[in-house]
Amino acid sequence: MNELFDKLIIRIFFTLFICLLILAYKYIHALFYPSSRQQMFRRFSPRKNSTDTIHLFSRIIGVGLIFSQFSFDISQGLSEAFLTFALEACLGFVLYLSSLYIIESIVLYNFEYSDEILKRKNYAYALICFAQSVAIGYLVRAVLMAGHGSLVMILFLWLIALVLLGFASKTFPIISKLSFNRLLVQKNIGIALSYTGFLWGWTLIISSSLAHPYNSIYWYAIQIVLTILLSLIIFPLFKIGLVFAFNLQEESAKEKLNIAEDRPQEAIGHGIYEGGLFLTSCLLTMVITGHIEFGTFYPVF
Repeated sequence: MNELFDKLIIRIFFTLFICLLILAYKYIHALFYPSSRQQMFRRFSPRKNSTDTIHLFSRIIGVGLIFSQFSFDISQGLSEAFLTFALEACLGFVLYLSSLYIIESIVLYNFEYSDEILKRKNYAYALICFAQSVAIGYLVRAVLMAGHGSLVMILFLWLIALVLLGFASKTFPIISKLSFNRLLVQKNIGIALSYTGFLWGWTLIISSSLAHPYNSIYWYAIQIVLTILLSLIIFPLFKIGLVFAFNLQEESAKEKLNIAEDRPQEAIGHGIYEGGLFLTSCLLTMVITGHIEFGTFYPVF
């Protein structure tokens, strides 16, 4: 019985320690985003601005995703466990906020938080920020898991993952028939739904490509690239198969879907179609690229 109480007390101490680290995250966030200091340090009311609530809680969910992969090893002592966890958490914060800053600079370079959230209350912008925050949180979580505590390996994987996601985000105009900047200015939810499925799908593909055992960085990098290339081969087959299986009517390849302001429902429906189709195709692609174990199917000579 005493052992159970001891474990309970230790868990409570660890819980309080994580809460302190989350408090520290606010100050690290303010260094990366000085314009958001008012949002992070004032008393926040979710009812006053729903778009600001979406934006804030997207960052909170992202931090929760990063923390979900951490673990405590108290076999070497409590002090060492606390110190190791604190260093890993701070590294995760820096990677997370750096990644967000870079991706937002690539995708949302024409838009500002203060204009779109505080002044215009743009739900489409808020949902895109939500998609990016969750995607980056999941990607940093995958990087920290694959790095196995090695700082050099974590930084190497983070750079590869961020470069891949940056290149992937630039392919959205090729995949989608929706005009990103124009519909985002019009506050159209359809573009946010389409981009969310697109970004989350790519995040799953990139994260799954990191899940390889590695003996050397050279061969590990080759495995990542080969997995991405294999995904690019398998993905269109699933996309075509889903369209055929459910008799989905796609727009003509020559026709650019230009949705006017007086027809927002068309963009919303098409956004759900694009985002859902892309995300589902990526989920099925992961089954082929990462969940087939050949075992001894091929004889070893």
